[in-house]
Amino acid sequence: MRLFDVGTRAGHSEVVHDRVATAANAITAVRLAGLPVFAWLVLGPGALWSAFWLLVAVAATDWIDGYVARRFNQVTRLGKLLDPLIDRALLAVAGITLVVAGILPVAVVAVVVVRDALLLGGALVLFGRIPPIPVTRVGKLATAALLIGLPGFLLGAIEWPGRQVLAAGAWAFTLVGIACYWAAGVQYARAAADLRRIREGRRA
Repeated sequence: MRLFDVGTRAGHSEVVHDRVATAANAITAVRLAGLPVFAWLVLGPGALWSAFWLLVAVAATDWIDGYVARRFNQVTRLGKLLDPLIDRALLAVAGITLVVAGILPVAVVAVVVVRDALLLGGALVLFGRIPPIPVTRVGKLATAALLIGLPGFLLGAIEWPGRQVLAAGAWAFTLVGIACYWAAGVQYARAAADLRRIREGRRA
């Protein structure tokens, strides 16, 4: 059973389209729209249960939009650009919101943000933009683990009988996610360096 690239049709190679108005891209837009609502639920009325279920729904659409895109031949250049960026935005918004609410230690968010800042800075120095480097399976595993861990911290902050178990699980998934996140960062850095050497070789 495949954990990643679900929806890929057997015997069909992936075709990337220039379309914008697709169901997959619409789902991606809904993911983005849910982020400020999540932050408001936590920091405004303190509706942690509602914020938890919203975060779960937004995280789940990370799988759904990819499935729809691959299954129904809706893979687009816009979607391939936005999907990983929204993943980064989701982790940043969720993490920072939980830090401000006093639910998550700032160090957890710092190690995630620092990795992204280093990769972004390196990409701008080497290419002047974000290079077309595909997301690795380690990167997908890291995102999945973090998207399980962060909602767990919300459950650990709510008064209910299972809070301690969920809090421990949240730490376990988050630490695994951080380790994979940095491992994926090393992969992206190496891929960027290889791409740079190839382009310089072509120019020479």
